[in-house]
Amino acid sequence: MKKILSCTLLAVSLCWVNAHAEEGFWLQRQLEQGSEALRGFSFVKGDAPHGLPLSHIQRTSGKLGNCSTAFVSATGLLITSYHCVAPYLGATDGKEFVAQSHDTELPIANLELLLPQQTQDVTVTINRELNSEPTPQQRSVKLQQLKTAMVSDCQQQSDYRCEVVSLHHGLEFYLIRYKVLRDLRLVYRPASAEQMPQRSWPRYSQDYVLLRAYVAGAPTDGAYASTNIPYQSEFARLSRQGVTENELVISPGFSSDSQRYATEAEVRFNFELLYPRSVEYFEQAVAVIEQLAPAGSERAEQYAATLAELKQQAETVSALLAHYQRSSLLTLKQQRRNAVVEWINNSPVRQQLYGPVLDRLQQVLERQQAAAQRDLALGFLKYAQLPALANQLYKLALHPDKQQTARLRKQLSELDAHFDARVDMELALHFLSQYSQLPETQRLPALDQYFALSDGFNREIVRHKLSAMYRGTSLTEPAKRLGWLERSAEQFQQSGDPLISFAVAMYDTAMQLAQDRTELKAELDSVRAAVMEVLLAFNDARGKATYAEANGALRFSIGRVSGYSPMDAVWHQPFSSLKSYLKRQHDVDSSDSVTPIPDIAVNFLSSIDSCSDYGAAPTFNAKGELVGIMFAGVQENLLADWHYDAALSRSVHVDSRFIIWQLQQTGSAKAILTELLPGH
Repeated sequence: MKKILSCTLLAVSLCWVNAHAEEGFWLQRQLEQGSEALRGFSFVKGDAPHGLPLSHIQRTSGKLGNCSTAFVSATGLLITSYHCVAPYLGATDGKEFVAQSHDTELPIANLELLLPQQTQDVTVTINRELNSEPTPQQRSVKLQQLKTAMVSDCQQQSDYRCEVVSLHHGLEFYLIRYKVLRDLRLVYRPASAEQMPQRSWPRYSQDYVLLRAYVAGAPTDGAYASTNIPYQSEFARLSRQGVTENELVISPGFSSDSQRYATEAEVRFNFELLYPRSVEYFEQAVAVIEQLAPAGSERAEQYAATLAELKQQAETVSALLAHYQRSSLLTLKQQRRNAVVEWINNSPVRQQLYGPVLDRLQQVLERQQAAAQRDLALGFLKYAQLPALANQLYKLALHPDKQQTARLRKQLSELDAHFDARVDMELALHFLSQYSQLPETQRLPALDQYFALSDGFNREIVRHKLSAMYRGTSLTEPAKRLGWLERSAEQFQQSGDPLISFAVAMYDTAMQLAQDRTELKAELDSVRAAVMEVLLAFNDARGKATYAEANGALRFSIGRVSGYSPMDAVWHQPFSSLKSYLKRQHDVDSSDSVTPIPDIAVNFLSSIDSCSDYGAAPTFNAKGELVGIMFAGVQENLLADWHYDAALSRSVHVDSRFIIWQLQQTGSAKAILTELLPGH
C-alpha cells in the first residue's frame, strides 16, 4: 500500500504554500497579531510595534475591476494605476491633464468603485443545503441557486452590491457586501502615463492617476450628476518620506485568479503541451493570414488588428515558456511533493484517508486535460469569423436578448472592415486540419460527420465543402446578414443557407459541450476541495498557515522593499532615481543642472506577492501611510500566477515621493497638492 500510494503521489505531486515569509494572498483575519501567517514573517525591530494597520487600510481601499484604489483625502480623492482606468477614458492626446476645480473634473462613464462593507461567513448555511446533493453536478446546480437567492435577498435588504465567494474550491463560503459609487471623475493624469508595458528594471514609470468619487445628496442611482458632492471617507495620507530599503510594505489587492495549488501534472501539461501548442497555433494563424494578405494589400489592412493580437499573444506565451524553462517551478513542485509523500506515508490512517482522494484527482485531471486539448483546437476555429457569427445568430434567435442583439448588430455592421471571405475560409480549413489530428476520443462526431473527417483529413474534400458554404451563404453580404437578426429560430431551421444550416446542425453538439464542461468543472472543483483538505491538514501539522487562491475578493500581501539578483554577478538595486529619469526624459546631465535634483526614487521594488495581472494596488507602510502604487512586476516574475520565488519575485511600484515631486512641477496642481498634503 505504501509503495502504491507513493507512486500515485509522484504522478499527482501536490505542493503546499507558505514556503517563504512574503508569499501569500491573505485574509485580514489571517494576519492578526500572533497568527500563524505572521509567525512565518520575519519581523525586525520597529516593523509594526502596534500590529499591522489592516483595518485602516481596508476602510480606505476600494475595488476598481481587478484593481484596487485608496482614498488619499477626506473629500473623495482616489489614487490608482493609470492602466486600470485607461479603458474607460478612451483615446487621449497623451498630454498631462489637471482639473483646476471640481467643476472641471472629467466624468468617467461606466466605471464603478466597490467599497467592502461587510463579510459574512455563510459556510454552514450553504453546506447544510449542499450535503444532501448526491453528485458534484447536482451540488454545483444547487450552489448556484443558493448563491443567486443569497445575493438577491442581500441586495433587497440594502443598497449594497452583494456577492458570494468561495475559498479552497468550496470549503468555505462568504457573503460580501459592497457600497457602490458610480460617479467617478478624472482629476489628474501625468503626461506620459500611457507607456507601453515592459518588465525590465530599472523602470521609470508614471503609471498612476488621481480620481474623485462623488455621491448624490439625495437617494438616487448614484450616477453622474452636476449636483453630486464629493464622497466623505477615511483616507490614507500620502507619505512625503517614501520608503527605505528593507522597509515593510503592505498592499491590498483584488486579483481574480491564481494557480498556486496546481499539481506537477498540471504544470507539465500546461507548460510542456498546451502552451507550446497554443504558440504553434498562433504562429500558424499568422502564417495563413500573411500568405493571403501580403503587406500593403487591402487584406493586410483588414487583418492588421488580428495579426497584431495573434503576434502579441504568441510573444506573451513564448515568454512565459522561456521563463518556465529557466525557473525553479517544477523543482519546487517536486520538493514539496516529497514532503507531502513522507507525511502521508508515515501514517496508515492518512494513507487510507487521503489515498482515494489523490487517485480521484488524477483521474479527473486526465479527462480535463483531454478536454483542454480539444477546446484549444475548437477555440482557434473561431478565428474563422463567419461560422462563429452563424452560431451566435442562431443562439440569439433561440434565446432573444436585447443587449446581445445590439452588440451583434454592431459586430455585423463592422465586419467588412476586418474580414475577407478567402482568408476566413483558409483559416477554417487550416484549423479543421489541426482539429482532425486530435485522438478520436477528443473529437466531435457531428463535426467529423459534417466534414467527412472520420477516416482522416482529406484537404480537397474539406476545401470543396467549405467553398460551397462560403459561396452559398448570405452572411458575406452586409444587408442580408443584418436581416438574420430579425429571423425566428424556425426560419433558421428551415434555411437553405449553408452556414446557417451548419450552425443549426452543430447547435445540439455545442450545447452538449457546454454541459460537459460545466459537469467536468463541478467534478474538478469537488475533488480539488477534497485535496485542499489534505493540504490544510499537512500545513496545520507543521504550524503553517494556508492562503487560498486569488478569487477577486480583498486580500493583503506583505513584503519588503528589496532588490534582487536576476543572474550571477548582477544585483538590481530596489530604487530607480529621479536623476536618471530626468536624463532619460530630457537628456539632462544632473551635474550641469542649476536647480538641485532631489535624491528620490521614481519607482521601487518590493517582495510583495502578486498575480501576473498586476491589477494595481496602493502600497502602505506600517503606519498606514500610502507610499506607492504597485503597477507591474519584473521579467523574472512572469510565473506569478503559478508560484512565488523569494529570490526573484518582485513587484514594481510608483514611489509616493515621485508623485509629490511631479505634482510640484505642475503649477496648476497646487490645489491638488494642498488637498493631498494639508499643512504643507
